[in-house]
Amino acid sequence: MKDFIFIHFDNFSHWGIIVKELFQSNSLPDESTIITYTSYPPGSALFIYYIVTITGFSESMALISQAILIAGALSPIFIFCSWKNPFYLVGFLFIPAILLFVNSRSFYTLLVDPLLAYLSIAIIIIAYYYRDDWKRMTITILPVLSLLVLTKDSGKIFLAFCFLWIIGLFVRLIRKNSLSTRQKLYTLGYTAGSTILVPLFINLLWSRYVDNAYSSENQLSKFSITKDTLMDINKSPEVIATLLPNVWDAAFDISSNMFQGMLIANAIAVSSIVVILYLYKKTPQTLMFATIFVNVFYVLYIALLYLLYLYLMPEGEAENLAGFTRYQSSAAIFFIGILITFVLKEWMDKQNSYSYLRLPKLTVVVICLSIMTPFLDDGRSFFTHGYANTDIRPTASNLLTELRQQENISPNTRITLLNDIGESDHGFLRHLMRYERMTANTFVHTMCTLAKEKESLIEDIHKSRYLMVIKITSEMEMCLTENSSVENIEPGLYHIEDGVIASKPIHHKDQLNQ
Repeated sequence: MKDFIFIHFDNFSHWGIIVKELFQSNSLPDESTIITYTSYPPGSALFIYYIVTITGFSESMALISQAILIAGALSPIFIFCSWKNPFYLVGFLFIPAILLFVNSRSFYTLLVDPLLAYLSIAIIIIAYYYRDDWKRMTITILPVLSLLVLTKDSGKIFLAFCFLWIIGLFVRLIRKNSLSTRQKLYTLGYTAGSTILVPLFINLLWSRYVDNAYSSENQLSKFSITKDTLMDINKSPEVIATLLPNVWDAAFDISSNMFQGMLIANAIAVSSIVVILYLYKKTPQTLMFATIFVNVFYVLYIALLYLLYLYLMPEGEAENLAGFTRYQSSAAIFFIGILITFVLKEWMDKQNSYSYLRLPKLTVVVICLSIMTPFLDDGRSFFTHGYANTDIRPTASNLLTELRQQENISPNTRITLLNDIGESDHGFLRHLMRYERMTANTFVHTMCTLAKEKESLIEDIHKSRYLMVIKITSEMEMCLTENSSVENIEPGLYHIEDGVIASKPIHHKDQLNQ
C-alpha cells in the first residue's frame, strides 16, 4: 500500500475526510468542520488518527493503519491453532484470505462495513474460546465490543447477535456445571455489564458528544434514526410494493459470489456434521449451533436491511438498493468466517482420533479449495487498485496544486469547477474537492443542458474568483457566452472578475520577469 492514494467515493464523502480532519485539528469534529455525517461514530478513524499522528499523515499510511486494525481483528481466527499441527495452521490461513476477498476492493478504502464483520467474528471466537473462564472472556471482549459500536451505527446489530451467542454459551455453562443461584446471578451480572452496559454506555458518550458539538438542526446525518423517520415511510406506493421482492432477490441471488460462498459454507458445515456423526459416533454440537446461528443471523439481517431501505433511505436510493453489496458483504464475511472456522476446528480435533487418521487433513484441503471457488475473481481484483473515477482525481488534484502555486488562495476562496461529462458524477468531484480543500467552497458542474442548470452555473460563476476546467463541450461553453471574455475555453485555470471569465492565472515566474 506504499504510495497508494484514496480514489473510492466514500473516502471523500466521510471515511477519509474525518481522518484528515482529526489529524489537522487534533480534536473530534464539530460545527466548525465540514463533516456532514455528523452522527457517524469515529471508532476506526480514531485508530487511524493514532497511527498517522506518530508516522505523519499520508493517505497510504491511513490505508496501512486500517489494514493493521483489520489484521488485529482477524488474528483470533488462529486461536485454535498449535505449532504441533502446522498443517491446520495453513488451513486456517485460508479463512482470512477468503474473507478479504469478499468485497475485495474495499480493502483499499477506509470503509468499515467489512471491519464490522471482522470484529464480530473476533468476539464470537474469543467468547467461545474462554467459555469456561467467564471473567477472562468478559475482560478480553470488552474493548472489542466497545470498538464495534463505535465503528458504525449498524455495529449495534452485530452487537446484538454477539450477545445472543454469549447467551447460548451461558446456557451451556449452566447445563454443564452445577452452579448455585448466587453464582449464576454473579456471572450473569458481570457478563451483562461488560458485554451490554459498557458498550452501550460508550455509545451514549458519543451521542452526548454529538448533542453538545452540533446544533439540533445539524446533528442529524443522512441515516439518523428519529421518531419522524420511523413514523413516516415517505416512499411512493410503487417503491413500497417492489422493495421487499427486490431485497429478497438481491439477498438470495444465486449468481452472487457472496451468496454462493454462504451456500458452499452451509454445504460444508452440514456435510461435516453428517460425516462426523456417522464415522465418529459423536454429535458436533458446537458446529450444529454455529450453523443454525449464522443462518438465523442472515435471515434477520436481511429483514433489518429491508427496514433500513423502507424507513431511512431516500426513495431513489431505496429503489436502486444503493449500497446493498456493501451491506451484504458484512453479513457474508460474518457468516463464512464463523462457520468455516468452527468446521476446521471440528476436523482439527478429530486428528487425535485413532480411526480415519488421514481423513481430517484431506477434508481440510477439500474445504479450503471449495470455499475459495466463488471468490477466485475477487482474489485477482484484490491485488488491483482501480475504480471508475481513478483518472479524475489526479487531474483535479493537479489543477488545484497548480492554482495554489500560482495564486494565494485560502479555504475561503470560491472556485467553480467544470467537468462536462454530460451526466452527473453523483457528487464525486464535489466530495473530492471538499476533501482536498477541507472546505465546501468549490462549486462543481458536470452538465448544462437545462435552464435550471445554466442558472445555477452562472450564479456560481458570480460567486467565484477562479474557474477550473477539466472537460468542456460546446454546449457548456454556450452557457458561458455572456459571462466569458475568453474566445475558446480549454481545460485549465482561469480568473473570474466580476462574474466574467477572464485570462488564465498569471504564473509567479511571469510576474518576476515583468
